[in-house]
Parts: sequence; structure tokens; C-alpha cells
Amino acid sequence: MEPDYKSVMLSILDYDREKLQEVLRDDLGLEPFRANQIFRWIYKERVKTFELMTDITKSVRQKLAKSFSIFYPRVKLVNLSKDGTKKYMFELEDGECIESVLIKQPKRWTVCISTQVGCAMGCKFCKTATLGLKRNLEVHEIIGQVLAIKDDTQVDFYNIVFMGMGEPLHNLKNVLVALKILSDDYGLCFSERKLTVSTSGLVPAIQKFGNAKNRANLAVSLNATTDEVRNELMPINKKYPLKLLIETLRSYPLRGRQCITIEYVLLRGVNDSVADRRRLKKLLHNIPVKINLIPYNTNVELGFERPSREVLVEWQQDLCNSKFNTTIRWSKGNDVNAACGQLIGVSGIG
Repeated sequence: MEPDYKSVMLSILDYDREKLQEVLRDDLGLEPFRANQIFRWIYKERVKTFELMTDITKSVRQKLAKSFSIFYPRVKLVNLSKDGTKKYMFELEDGECIESVLIKQPKRWTVCISTQVGCAMGCKFCKTATLGLKRNLEVHEIIGQVLAIKDDTQVDFYNIVFMGMGEPLHNLKNVLVALKILSDDYGLCFSERKLTVSTSGLVPAIQKFGNAKNRANLAVSLNATTDEVRNELMPINKKYPLKLLIETLRSYPLRGRQCITIEYVLLRGVNDSVADRRRLKKLLHNIPVKINLIPYNTNVELGFERPSREVLVEWQQDLCNSKFNTTIRWSKGNDVNAACGQLIGVSGIG
């Protein structure tokens, strides 16, 4: 029997394995190895109640059940795109809603998950920004999106990207714990090379993220080549302007063959000129980057348009000729408002 999502105690999914070992020992007087057992049952066997953890004694299971829940967000709505992409609306314990996306690609699946209810960054081209920030997601609400989608689809994910609703580095503490669980051998066992966290440019948080033990990839939503334009599109630039952001990326600690992903949403007549392209190459000179050019995904009331296909191809070819690894990210799920910048988590929209 699945737990009632409205009557949830402290979620055991909020703890990475090391922290869970401490909590079990200090608060419940249990042996630390129980954390390994619990992780295996939750993340490998995918049980949702402690009573099914049959290699744990009944008395220990009862003690766990009195202290913790195993909570997944409740699937409230699923929209299936004609291209195979699925958008999930999840309802949380407090009734707030978030959205996640399972993206179908030719030979793999990618999951895009949210880290906040709403967002405080105020980017002018993003639908999520119209909500403002309601709250951060807890670790179990971040991890729960992955588990719930796995339960629904039974497919193996190739990548997990923290690019849904919210600014991930604005919720850095919980994101770092979620990354530990996702990459833990006893957890979901994802290669850190397949985990990517996106940011709009919170410089201090980028520095903390780079100095953390995680080896997940960093993606930066740049979207402009001058402070004047970026201030207008992305208010965070007024606090952390381009020069500071680029200096931070230049000194960012990369490991091995790792590079930083630069996301550039192309907006017709705003940031898609030849001069913009030249400035972009100059800004990113000698920084190990790969560039994702993103044709703007239309949110009618926000007042922007995407450039022509010819402009997009011209940008890609020029950047590639200048030795930048550059791809065009043709977004999936536009027909169900599941593409980049379209998530809003409000019932009846999308």
C-alpha cells in the first residue's frame, strides 16, 4: 500500500547515505550499515514502505516507519507530446505543483527536473519567472521526481539535467545532497558525467559548486553579450555582471576533459546579430566550453520571437569554424509547453 501523500512525516529521501548513517545511529540507535540496506531497497528495489524491506528485522522496520516516510510527489497530470516527450505535473505535500520533463531523443532519454516552486531570477523570456519564487524544493522532492518518472516509464535515463522550474544554485544545499544520492552506488548510480546543473549566473554559488566534492557538469545560461542587453533579459546580471561571470567561469575548476556548457537562447532582433556572435567568441575565448544554441520557445504573452532557421545554422557554422563545439538544441515538447522556458506548474496551463 502506498503512503498517503497528504500525511507525510520526515522523508528518508532527504538524506544522503553518509548522513543517514549518522541519523540512524544517533537518533534511533541503529547500526550504520542499515543505511546501505535502506538505500538498496528504496533506490534499487524501489519499495515505498518499510514493511517490504524483508532483510531488515520487523522491530527495526517498525522503528523506521514511526520516524520516516518514503514520499514521492504525486503525479497530477501527464501531457504526451507528438514527439514522444512527456511532461509531468507533480503535486507536493503542501499542494504546490511543479513540472518535470522526460525528453525522448533518438537513442536515449533525458530527464529535466525542477529545484524550486517558481523562480526568483525574473528572466524576461521564461514563463516560470512569471510565478516568482514560492519556495525551494526539499531533497526528497527533487529526488522524488526522478523516482516517480522511473516508476511511470520503466525506461533507463541517459542524462538528468537540473533545468526545470527554478534556479538550481539558489537551492544549492539541497541540490548538492540530491546529486550525492543520484550518483551513489547504493542510490541511483548515475555517472556524474551524466548529471548537469544549470544556472543563470549566481557567481558565489558557482564558486561553491565548483569547490564541492561533486563532479556534476555546470551549464550557464548566458543569452547576451553585453551588460545592457543581459541586464534587461536577466536581472541577475545587475548584481553579477558579465565581466565577473566570465572571470568566474575562466577560473572554474574543471576535472579531466570536463567543460562548461554555455546555453544561449536566441531571440530575434535582441541577441542574434553578427556583432553578438563576434562578442560571444571573444567572451568565451580560451574557456573550455561547449555551446548550446537554443531557438526561443514561444511564450506568446512574453513578446519574443525565435530567429529564422538560417540564422541559427549560420551561428552554429561560424562558431564551429572558430573551434567552438556548438550544437543547436531543437527543443522537444513544444506542443505541450514542455520545452525550455515553458514550465509553470499551474493546473490547466500547458
